[in-house]
Amino acid sequence: MNFAQVLVNSLITASELGIIAVGLTLTFSLLKFANFAHVETAVAGAYLAWTLNVRLGLNFAVSIAAAVLVMGLAGVVIDRLVFRIFRNADDVAPMIASLGLAIAIRYSMQAIFGPRFLRYDFGIAPGMRIVGAFVTRQQVWILGIVLLAIVGFHILLQYTTIGKAMRATSTNPELAQASGVNTEWVIAWVWFLGTAFAALGGALVAWDTQLVPELGFNLVIPVFCVVLIGGVGSVYGALLGALVVGLAVNFGVAVNFAPLANLIGGADWVSSLRIPADYKPAIVYLAVVLILLLRPSGFMRRELA
Repeated sequence: MNFAQVLVNSLITASELGIIAVGLTLTFSLLKFANFAHVETAVAGAYLAWTLNVRLGLNFAVSIAAAVLVMGLAGVVIDRLVFRIFRNADDVAPMIASLGLAIAIRYSMQAIFGPRFLRYDFGIAPGMRIVGAFVTRQQVWILGIVLLAIVGFHILLQYTTIGKAMRATSTNPELAQASGVNTEWVIAWVWFLGTAFAALGGALVAWDTQLVPELGFNLVIPVFCVVLIGGVGSVYGALLGALVVGLAVNFGVAVNFAPLANLIGGADWVSSLRIPADYKPAIVYLAVVLILLLRPSGFMRRELA
């Protein structure tokens, strides 16, 4: 096993899942419902970036930036048209509405773009070796973009007026409103940022792999598991949960469990025993079960913290 390579792959997985999970836990922290449409807006953002890049011939970086901005605004529109109706309802009604919206978005993408694999138009550059690990240029860019986005979000959350209003509304919306905070304005910002992060994450995943309508279905379980592990409603917990999932998935399929099996069996009856890559979702589930057994609330409990 190339430890350095597995570690790099884990960081890439964590960065892609983490940026999407941050948007999901951000909306949950204020609105208190599981938004199943979140990962599908990530896919919609990826397709919008592909359209701007391939169909319209725009620069790749400009296409992603434009898609992130447009999807952020689309998130605000979605809230106003769909979820604002359920503002004072329990968490079941908006959750069901988000599930229906997710299905509508997924099959709309398939109807418009078809089921085939798509790739962005970007220059192919040779990869590089870093301390024994092979890393592609796009993976280096993915790590840099995610790090920049997270640092920018941290500054916004901790040191700006809108960030303080978001934290106050998350902690106690009634008290925040009584103190003069325009909670609907804050919710609009949360939808904009959450959906923008989803679109960015979707575009980065599609850039690193391939773009297909089923991408959202492949992401929904890992992203929700990341949120559960990190602590529902905790932004920084989502990042920590993404790192745990990334490490568990990549090391889980890379480790040879034959020595352990032989030790348990008391004989050298197998030389190689590895978990197939198709079982990655099972590894994610196992990580969730183990961590929640030890810490049912996840790693972090504070909302927007």
